[in-house]
Amino acid sequence: GVWSEQAGGGGAMAESSAEAYYEPVKGDEDDDDEYVLPDDAGFTDYLLYPLRSGENFFARFTKNFGWRFAIQITVMYLLVKGLMMSVLGLVKLSYCKKTLKIDGSACQTMMVISSTPWAIKGAIGVLADAYPLFGYHKSSYILVSAVIGSIGLFGLATFPVTSAAFAAILLFSVNLEIATSDLLCEGKYAELMQSKPKTGSTMVSYVWGCFQIGSLIAAMFVGPVADHYDPKVLFWILLPLAVSIIVPTSLGYLADERVSPEKEGIDMELIKTYPYIVLFCVIMAVVAVGNAAIDIFFFEEHFWQMVYAISCSVLLSILAFLWLPRQLAMCNFYMFMASVLYLNISGAQDFWFTADEQCVPGGPAFDYTYYNTYTSIVGAFTGWVGVLIFQNFMSGWTFRTLFWVTTILQCIASAS
Repeated sequence: GVWSEQAGGGGAMAESSAEAYYEPVKGDEDDDDEYVLPDDAGFTDYLLYPLRSGENFFARFTKNFGWRFAIQITVMYLLVKGLMMSVLGLVKLSYCKKTLKIDGSACQTMMVISSTPWAIKGAIGVLADAYPLFGYHKSSYILVSAVIGSIGLFGLATFPVTSAAFAAILLFSVNLEIATSDLLCEGKYAELMQSKPKTGSTMVSYVWGCFQIGSLIAAMFVGPVADHYDPKVLFWILLPLAVSIIVPTSLGYLADERVSPEKEGIDMELIKTYPYIVLFCVIMAVVAVGNAAIDIFFFEEHFWQMVYAISCSVLLSILAFLWLPRQLAMCNFYMFMASVLYLNISGAQDFWFTADEQCVPGGPAFDYTYYNTYTSIVGAFTGWVGVLIFQNFMSGWTFRTLFWVTTILQCIASAS
């Protein structure tokens, strides 16, 4: 949020190109009337309500933000973050068991290493804002990360990977693409939401709607493929998805205008204006990469992994309250504690639920079709219900109320 406010990687500099892409038709500004049923609605009106309201929603979205940006966001959140990231999350179990032949503990350690890019998004944002790579604050970083992620997926699909640590490094590169593209697209759409406040939650609902569709599509085929084939084949399916973000970004659909020659190079003014925020983001990135290194070199030494994680968590929490604006530090600490106190034993739990009769006598012995596909389809549909509830009933709530309600629901779900 802080960095998207600082032009989010060239937001202010993109105003001239953004006007052609994003401004609504003249004389029809901010006309965001939602579709409502007619007073004398009949059976057909109720039957077609989802279709008509969906068409109305998409028409309002493209009118306010432009069809080019709609394509950019759709590719990012339907194909890359929705479909590709969901497949990665679902295939991890079968990949660990069938391909790498490692236990649940090693699988969970591998996934911690591979998810490190999500912990360094702050540093990525600082870098993108402070240094326009090849003259662009956002587009170039998305393109470079897409190349890195595509190479990682090619390696996962073709190399005879037997080491969990090596697999984690390749998966790290894929997550680097998703995390970087997600962050920089977030920065742009947050900037546009600020410029068009009357659009309300339209952008957020569209983004999460695309994500839920991608998750649903992923759920439908990952389980059956993992049951009948080597899970590595799924990495071939993901490769064109990793490349897909290159197309709209190269065509300029993100509207990230090239900076003027005098503004190329490191933006020292930005760093001098926010020195502690920059330093905090850099330290957090170093700590996250250090955590990945500890996990790689002490792969089986869980005690030292725990010591490092706790020590760094305490350090970062203290620095947040010393260096960040208090409101930001409090939000940071709340989300950190919400994650820490939500116990996650999915690695061991996944292995137990899918273990065969020989390993767990009398156990459930679920196949991947049931465990990955059926349960994820239910999750995708309930996610869609959540999007609809948010758009229709909760979009006007305060953040504090939203946090309270969702945290309580999460506690109830985990305790059941």
